[in-house]
Amino acid sequence: MIENSIKLLVISLLFLQTASATPSFLGLCHKQWNCKQTLQSFSSTEIKTGWLENTFGSRCRCGNQILQDPRDKVLRIHLVNSPCMRNNRCGKYEMLYKETARSASKKITRGNRRILKKFRRITIRLKRRLERANGNVKLYVSPCLECDLNGKARKILLGIVSSYLPTAILVDNPYRQRCIKGVVCEKHGIKPKLSAPCIVDLDGVDGGVVDMKKWLSNYSHCELQYYWNYGMNCISGGFVDPRLRSCALGRQYFSNLRKTLCRYYTDLSSDTCSLL
Repeated sequence: MIENSIKLLVISLLFLQTASATPSFLGLCHKQWNCKQTLQSFSSTEIKTGWLENTFGSRCRCGNQILQDPRDKVLRIHLVNSPCMRNNRCGKYEMLYKETARSASKKITRGNRRILKKFRRITIRLKRRLERANGNVKLYVSPCLECDLNGKARKILLGIVSSYLPTAILVDNPYRQRCIKGVVCEKHGIKPKLSAPCIVDLDGVDGGVVDMKKWLSNYSHCELQYYWNYGMNCISGGFVDPRLRSCALGRQYFSNLRKTLCRYYTDLSSDTCSLL
């Protein structure tokens, strides 16, 4: 954790600047995801985004395309889906299928081979994808999205991530608990309490109903401020298994998104905004 703290200090100094456009494309690994339009949503020199591994698809075609793009990249990637466990909706493909926060935490802390093998498989898949990346990649990795696991279990997962992805900046994203010290703390919503080093994400709150200027100002001390709306999780009504959702977002969706990003964020190049 000491090495990660040094990395955090360097990153915090690098990010003393205006808010950067960071759409939270959590559903980006879905097989229907419109990657062409996604790639046009960023500046001509840098891509900043993030996604959730495995839940929407294991192959993550668009993730591969983003990594192989020659532009520099800043990415925050979640490895495991905890909300599905909390809501008892995990598919068989999820690491936390048929688990509770208590049962999964217990298994992880006791070194259960089956559950840890699943986690390592997801981590190694990302590692292999990163090995084929072009351009510079600044990678933030969160072992567990909106995590309900206890602190001891989260520390074990962070340790595994560090062993396979030693250059990654470690992120802890607990749902209700306090963040682990020595790593980047990520929280979601309109007004979570956060101090640097941090990441904030609107995930769960549509950015269309948020005072974005105020929100970005309130979290200007965070490394990344993620904009989110329902389309980024392919949500359009009641619950549907993530892999069965319609994620074929069209040109109009991305055009509207670019208008929002160009209005509130300051780092998009003129060529990106001139497409509107």
